[in-house]
Amino acid sequence: MAAPEVGSPAPLPRVLVAVDGRGLAELPPTLAGAAFLRDLDLPTLVAVAERGPLAVDLDSVDGLSADAAAVRFVVVELGVRVVASRRPAVAEEAVRRGGLGLVHVFAFDSTGVARALDGHPRLAGTGTLVSPGLVVGHMTADELAALPRPVVAYGLLEDVGTARRLLEAVDAVVVAPTVAAALG
Repeated sequence: MAAPEVGSPAPLPRVLVAVDGRGLAELPPTLAGAAFLRDLDLPTLVAVAERGPLAVDLDSVDGLSADAAAVRFVVVELGVRVVASRRPAVAEEAVRRGGLGLVHVFAFDSTGVARALDGHPRLAGTGTLVSPGLVVGHMTADELAALPRPVVAYGLLEDVGTARRLLEAVDAVVVAPTVAAALG
């Protein structure tokens, strides 16, 4: 199968639900979103891949290295359209394979964001996953504008009000199933 053209990124749902693959049944049926798989093993990923739509934190899949071969397997073979990694080359490879790549930026302080953005590929279809997502609410308009889109807030979004407020500033949020149920 030939790799799709760079520049045609996969669509990103507004709400991603953080699950480990075993909790996919917890997703609200009315939610127009996707599961964000993290902290799981390769056999679980393979078993749930057909349930799509899915996104995956490639760095947290036990038994799978976060590299170009893993991206090919996850995007092309399993059909997972959104791939997150703290490795910019992995996000770029996801785009080359027809997916959406998210560079995971740890925003514990401004230097972490700046360092992460220095290596960001800034290729169409590579966005930014900001962790902890709660930090997004404290960023200035200029800081948010500097983040390559789409921007996803991930982590510490523990209530519906916070998730809704952040959705005004970002393209998507990653939330727990309980928050997703209230959003759906």
